[in-house]
Amino acid sequence: MYNVIYNFFGLNKEIFIFVNKITNVSIVPNILKIISQFFFIGNFAAYYLIICLYCYFKLKKLSNPKMEFVPIYNTLVKAGTCYALFGFAYAAFKFGINLPRPFCSLFPSEFTTILDVTKERCLSSFPSAHTGLAILIAYYLCPHLTKYQKAGMLLLVTLVPISRITLAMHYPADIIYSIFIVYLLIFCSNKLVDSLQNIIIQPIGSFIANALFSQNSLSS
Repeated sequence: MYNVIYNFFGLNKEIFIFVNKITNVSIVPNILKIISQFFFIGNFAAYYLIICLYCYFKLKKLSNPKMEFVPIYNTLVKAGTCYALFGFAYAAFKFGINLPRPFCSLFPSEFTTILDVTKERCLSSFPSAHTGLAILIAYYLCPHLTKYQKAGMLLLVTLVPISRITLAMHYPADIIYSIFIVYLLIFCSNKLVDSLQNIIIQPIGSFIANALFSQNSLSS
């Protein structure tokens, strides 16, 4: 069964070796390493806080921020909920399934990496959290970007999974399954937030809006 659903009758390894070889040239792996580091799962909390602060200061400049607050608040709640589910799900997969990464399951002659693999956990290959997080961020961010910014985000989402192969951290199967997993999590988190909208989400949102922007209402 493993040979069918994960190894793809040997194609998983062969594709990895091919991509790893052609991308480990010149400064390419260094560039991909930098791109990959932006989508480390622990960084999302910092990005989330920055976006919240940005939205707050942007809304403060408006004459009626409460009206614009609702859609922004709903998007942030959905993204935050999805990230929470993402963290639990990916930790469960990684520490529950314990599939070996390429750098510790292949012979040294079969791959190249610029990483110090002695500092990396061997049994965390499935699925690729970097790939999933890149898709998650793009999903919630793209509706608010210009067409050129969307093109840049699409490029990043494409380069992140390539970087994981270049750095010998993931097999193609880890990336492919991660795409399905993250979209399932996005669907479930959106449904969860929608089901709790009138019970919890909306009342909390109203309280936050009044607490943050009541001064704006008085001054206007």
